[in-house]
Amino acid sequence: MSSYKERTGKSKTLFERANRVLPAGVSYGIRALPPYPFYIDHAKGVKLYDVDGNVYTDFWVGHGALILGHAPDPVIQAVQKQLPYGTHFGFSHEPEIRLAEQIVEYVPSAEMVRYTSSGTEANMYGTRLARAYTGRNKMLKIEGGWHGGYDSLHAYVSRPFGRLESAGLNPKTTEDTYAVPYNDLEAATEMAKEHALACIILEPVMGAAGFLTPEPGYLEGLRELCDETDTLLIFDEVITGFRLGMGGAQEYYGVTPDMTIMGKVIGGGFPVGAFCGSEEIMELVDHNKYPDPEKRSAHGGTFTGNPITMVAGSAT
Repeated sequence: MSSYKERTGKSKTLFERANRVLPAGVSYGIRALPPYPFYIDHAKGVKLYDVDGNVYTDFWVGHGALILGHAPDPVIQAVQKQLPYGTHFGFSHEPEIRLAEQIVEYVPSAEMVRYTSSGTEANMYGTRLARAYTGRNKMLKIEGGWHGGYDSLHAYVSRPFGRLESAGLNPKTTEDTYAVPYNDLEAATEMAKEHALACIILEPVMGAAGFLTPEPGYLEGLRELCDETDTLLIFDEVITGFRLGMGGAQEYYGVTPDMTIMGKVIGGGFPVGAFCGSEEIMELVDHNKYPDPEKRSAHGGTFTGNPITMVAGSAT
């Protein structure tokens, strides 16, 4: 620790500044490294360079968002080309179509796509759409599964399972959220037959829970179970999407969900999220087909389909 302090004097000074304006001195709690974080000056490839001139090999790569490493030339060039034309429009543009076409081309479950600004939002809107489509409210997730900070899914994340995961969470928001262990098809079957579920949502490969992989027959069993109970199967592929293969875990394991949640990689290093599925499901967000808000699944967001994000994701 003494060696770290000797090599990071400028970072310590920045941390002292940060503590005056940022809780814990950081923008995200997990970045609060003791005794203080090192501050990045720039990055390239797999290398991070801090303000004190120290060099680090980065296995974190932007929370897993930078599949090509830091500042890859194709992405930088695409962003630089777009910048003079505008950073944000608030209107439709060609790059949002282009990226959606790429997602539809590669992701088996994707016939149509809607964007968000984060994976959390994508899970929020995706599960809302599942409830709208099925007319049901209850959801089943996996113990230890992480789907962002959306209240209804911010449950059963850490042990002991079933407690409130955060101060300020209203217990009523998770009354219709249930959880079972990963790879336990029997438990999922019992829950699906006991409750009328809108969806079963899971990371096909568990990320935050330790990168656990599905046992043979598990994902196939969930697919059959959802078909039998008229429940939507949702894969949260924020981590696995375009990582286990161009079509994500669903292509790798040969199991196609009804809906897919995406993020990280598809933004090329910029904030992004997306939810996608069949045209039949996705059309429920269409204002033209469903002008009545009680029949339409609401979706929106100021920075959805941001052109910088779109060209970066497409280049990636």
